[in-house]
Amino acid sequence: MVEFTQEKVSVQDLVPGMYVARLDRPWIGTPFPIQGFHIKGLDEIRALGGYCRYVYVDVLKSRVEATPAAKRKPPRPGRDEPRVRVNLRVNESSYPRTRGIRQEISTAGNLHRDMAAAVDSVMRQIASGRPANLPATRKVANRMVDSILRNPDASLWIARVRDKDTHTYGHCVRSSVWAITFGRHLGLRRERLENLAIGVLLSEVGYTRLPTEILTRKEALTAEEHEIMKKHVDYGVEILRGVREINEDILWTVRTHHERYNGSGFPKGLRGNQIPLLGKIAGIVDFYDTVTAPRHDEETLSPVAAMARLHDMRDEEFQAELVEEFIQAIGIYPSGTLVELSTGEVGVITEQNPDRRLRPRIVLILDREKRPVKKVTEIDLLNYTQDADGQPVDIQKGLPDGAYGIDLTLFRRNLLSRLLGRGHSLFRH
Repeated sequence: MVEFTQEKVSVQDLVPGMYVARLDRPWIGTPFPIQGFHIKGLDEIRALGGYCRYVYVDVLKSRVEATPAAKRKPPRPGRDEPRVRVNLRVNESSYPRTRGIRQEISTAGNLHRDMAAAVDSVMRQIASGRPANLPATRKVANRMVDSILRNPDASLWIARVRDKDTHTYGHCVRSSVWAITFGRHLGLRRERLENLAIGVLLSEVGYTRLPTEILTRKEALTAEEHEIMKKHVDYGVEILRGVREINEDILWTVRTHHERYNGSGFPKGLRGNQIPLLGKIAGIVDFYDTVTAPRHDEETLSPVAAMARLHDMRDEEFQAELVEEFIQAIGIYPSGTLVELSTGEVGVITEQNPDRRLRPRIVLILDREKRPVKKVTEIDLLNYTQDADGQPVDIQKGLPDGAYGIDLTLFRRNLLSRLLGRGHSLFRH
């Protein structure tokens, strides 16, 4: 069982030595480090007061006693049920990175294709009435877990290299990558990571029983069609129930990935902790991938906008603590994201700095005048903090794919070739 060790504390009750793990607003737009920090003095408390009314203090990481229970703000009506508890001490120490992105990205790319092929094969087998080859699916999912445990950035990068309509079930594959990365961050046991990966990967197996005209419809569904679409969850559970390779963890992930924390989901309208942890994770990653990589002509949200949307939905559709940890796990600007710097330059994030997620490595594409750069250059914002004029260099904003006319899918593929060694390395040694 993973466990939360955070207490909600009013800014006025903070004292030096407490460890601030979360804010009451997104980290973006504040000067505070996204990975959390120990309060050093009254100046930091005053600075926090300029942005927040309350923060979340990690009682285990704090060097002083946390706020006593008598001072805690009482829970809001309807929100006082026991929470899933997550031990934040295990974020990076449970699964340390053992490979760099250059060493892992080739493996991750092959696994992404293998997972897509495995899911497509399972769907075809089920649709034709044949028994599904689930051992093969489990094997490739387990290999993906291994890869993400070694270095999550490689798989996150591959997940952002998306060709439209290449794989019918690409959404499940990408969502599985987000889910494993999130579970790794939470420190889930290896067995649960595997169950989570398979559950998310097979979450849409029920679509094989839906009418083709609904699945291929690009226009908005009618209310009646939407109700039919919802049945894919029950169909999926029915298909997978009794299959030897499917355990209860996997089955409940499929059963609850569309349930919502406030009871607004389907098919059962479960709420709060009626939804198991893996189901809550599956719901968050399903939403994130749906809005950042829509299947048809819906509006595509940038990763930043998607995280902001999730943050607005905390303690409504999704549990607040898990939303905050998902933002920590994936980052506001995940690998493969197009960003604009304070200098006006535009680039793509190649790799995170785990301890400073707002200071990643970036390959520059456009110069300050938005012209293509003459030479592809990678900068590390952890070290590149000022430009030639002495001005601070920061990420100004995230950009959606296609901004400034950039064909980001093609660029990512070209850059991927460089990372795989088909050309000069983009990384400094």
